[in-house]
Amino acid sequence: MVLAFALGAALVSGALALITYTVARHELLAQRTSSSLRQTYVNARLVKQELGAPSAHLADVLSSLQGTGGTESFIYRHGLWYGTSVSSSGSSLPAALVRSVRTGHVAEQRVLRAGQSAVVVGVPLPAIGIDYFEVHPLGELQGTIDLLAAVLGIAAAITTVGGALAGLWVSRRLVRPLTEVAQVATEVAGGSLDRRLPADPDLDPLVSAFNHMVAALQDRIERDTRFTSDVSHELRSPLTTIRASVELLDTYRDRLPAGGQRAVAALGVEVDRFSTMVQDLLEISRLDAGAADLRLTDVPLDQLVRHVAAASAGDLPLVVSPDAQGVVVRGDKRRLQRVFANLLDNAEIHAGGAVLVSLDRTGPWAVIGVEDAGPGVEAGERHRLFERFYRGAASGRRGSTTGTGLGLALVAEHVAAHGGTVRIEDPEHGGARFVVSLPVQEG
Repeated sequence: MVLAFALGAALVSGALALITYTVARHELLAQRTSSSLRQTYVNARLVKQELGAPSAHLADVLSSLQGTGGTESFIYRHGLWYGTSVSSSGSSLPAALVRSVRTGHVAEQRVLRAGQSAVVVGVPLPAIGIDYFEVHPLGELQGTIDLLAAVLGIAAAITTVGGALAGLWVSRRLVRPLTEVAQVATEVAGGSLDRRLPADPDLDPLVSAFNHMVAALQDRIERDTRFTSDVSHELRSPLTTIRASVELLDTYRDRLPAGGQRAVAALGVEVDRFSTMVQDLLEISRLDAGAADLRLTDVPLDQLVRHVAAASAGDLPLVVSPDAQGVVVRGDKRRLQRVFANLLDNAEIHAGGAVLVSLDRTGPWAVIGVEDAGPGVEAGERHRLFERFYRGAASGRRGSTTGTGLGLALVAEHVAAHGGTVRIEDPEHGGARFVVSLPVQEG
């Protein structure tokens, strides 16, 4: 739009400048030519009168002629040239013009003399047997024309810049509402469902439709969140009863046949998994509703990672870089422990267990890595592993499917609540490396 306005302004101003220059130049030259003709006629009559006297001399007559602006006068008589200028001769005048005057016609012509434009006028005086010529320089007029061209060019350039500025203002005025739409849409996508577009008379249908869409989306999400929370709460009571019954059966396991013992053991595993799922759903529903109570304290991250690694099964290697010694983050200790515990559980369930936990510091970020012994995660699947109930296209071959499908989703939610990020990388030895970055609490 800026280019279109600038180009339009340039075309219009350029056309007007060219027309103005052409008309003004033509009129100025026409006026100067007419003035030169009048002056030449006046001087020709004077020459005719003075040379008509018996005692007249050409030199005296030429010296008596009045010229302005460097006008030169020449007389052609009996094949000889006489002039007021010692630096030039009438023989330098255009031959065609001289022949026309010698045949008895008044003639005028624009020529270049010494690099300057001039008007040559010739008047025949047959009564006294001479031809009279005058050369009128146009240097001053040419300077005026050049100045006019410069002024018109500058005006055209200023008009073009003005057009570009007008285009910039108009484009910003038109794009501003769309920019606001994009900004609000980005905030809504980030979770700010209470954001709405301000009223705009020019975009009233778009604003109304957008705000109605966001309101409907907010209502749907809130209903889904309430439903998940209500279902999770309602499941806790029967789950407690089932767990108590399973524990009671477990006390009489020795009295049951082998098949019954296996059934009680499998039931216990499923009840534990179901209980974990309900707890995870309650946690996620609180996060979705914005009701999660983050109890923020200064957490020594190296101590927390050592504690979680030591509590995991097996002798898990832990590497803490010198820069990360004593690093502190501002966060909820319980939720951060849950993050790392879920990553270790995910590696145990789906990838043959964790093989290395590392803690580094990169600028203002503390970086925790959990590497597993699995086959790795395909690049196109990585962003989906943090979705709820998504276990991956390769879950069947990666190991047990006893997980709830909510562990990594909780990891992403908790990390985001602490202002951090989580991603998946490919370590050098194979497998997958889950990387959590948290902002360091300085001082």
